[in-house]
Amino acid sequence: MIVLNLLAVAIGIGLLVTLLLVEVFGLAAGGLVVPGYMALKVMQPWSIGLTLGAAWLTYISVRTLSSFMVVYGRRKIALMILGGYLAGSLIDLMFGGVMTYPTGRESAGASEFAYFELSIIGYIIPGLIAIWFDRQGVLKTLAGMIVATVLVRLVLVVIMPDVLMTYEADQALNRAELDQVLQGVLE
Repeated sequence: MIVLNLLAVAIGIGLLVTLLLVEVFGLAAGGLVVPGYMALKVMQPWSIGLTLGAAWLTYISVRTLSSFMVVYGRRKIALMILGGYLAGSLIDLMFGGVMTYPTGRESAGASEFAYFELSIIGYIIPGLIAIWFDRQGVLKTLAGMIVATVLVRLVLVVIMPDVLMTYEADQALNRAELDQVLQGVLE
């Protein structure tokens, strides 16, 4: 049996879906690899939201910077990627990346911990999304990204349901839900 890397398969499917989306509708999905990554994080909407926030912050920052200096071509692309990296890093630092707290259960004499992940998806992804925000507009990019992400996720569910279910179970093993985190913080 051939063991396939789920991320590699998701990115490959994302490339195909993005190519078809561009050819049929003329909509880019925020970068060629973005739908593959987003499709694997659909069950973690806070990560998607933070990634889109970092992309928006990068887009606004570079756009503001371009009113003070000449920013176009390769320089603009490099600034978007660097800005996405910095915005994502700042968001990860601001939220701590992962919040952990005791679950109240004990295993082998030690307390078990649940975690709530508040982080962006990758370090390059916000910059890629920001580039397409600039090129085709925010709404068109978001629309293309949503359609491509859903299609990639659907294809993964159809062709690799067991691998995807194992991946999701592994991701959710000790992950807490937002309401549990808020209750733990407010108590």
